[in-house]
Amino acid sequence: MSQRIWIVRHGNREDFQNPGWARTASRPYDPALSADGETQAKEVGLSLQAEQIHRVFASPFLRTIQTASHIADALKLSVCLEPGIGEILPNVTSMPELLPEDERRQRFPRIDEAYTAINEFPYPETSEEGHKRAALAARTLTDRLPDKNMVMVTHGAPVVGIVRGLTGLADRITVPLCCIFTLQRNGSGWDVLQLSETSHLSNQESSKRYAHSG
Repeated sequence: MSQRIWIVRHGNREDFQNPGWARTASRPYDPALSADGETQAKEVGLSLQAEQIHRVFASPFLRTIQTASHIADALKLSVCLEPGIGEILPNVTSMPELLPEDERRQRFPRIDEAYTAINEFPYPETSEEGHKRAALAARTLTDRLPDKNMVMVTHGAPVVGIVRGLTGLADRITVPLCCIFTLQRNGSGWDVLQLSETSHLSNQESSKRYAHSG
């Protein structure tokens, strides 16, 4: 079977549930998952158990690490943190503060600490630069491991960048929380097998309420 990738947006986040959260947060750009976001992430993992998946990559933000860790638990795989598929933040001028490495290591034992990232964090960048960066990272990962199927856990805007960059899809793309996009390699290009899938979620209304479009 040709190489496949499953691109997943993170689950619901605590600042979506509590809009005032960022005003007093020590890391305002790095919210955790909300309680229903944790449920969504677990449901993604369960839905992917029947697939032949070899690697899990995640953006290094807390909400994507949490989502990827639930998926990795279901698949019994490690998680590789890749800034190349990290959040697109056109309004920041420097790297926002994330979870400290020592705390991250204690909380998330499935993280592969031996993994060497292909990209550093790129900030500042424009939205267009972020889309291109995420697509390039996805292409590099798949080209380096052409015999490995992989899950990429990222954010709404990078999902758009990856799907458009790999497939050439020009249509507007809607990205609900914890939705799944499935792509399959077709020679030197990629075909879309599934767009914005949310049927695995018990609460699809919550997922679609915070959908990102691009």
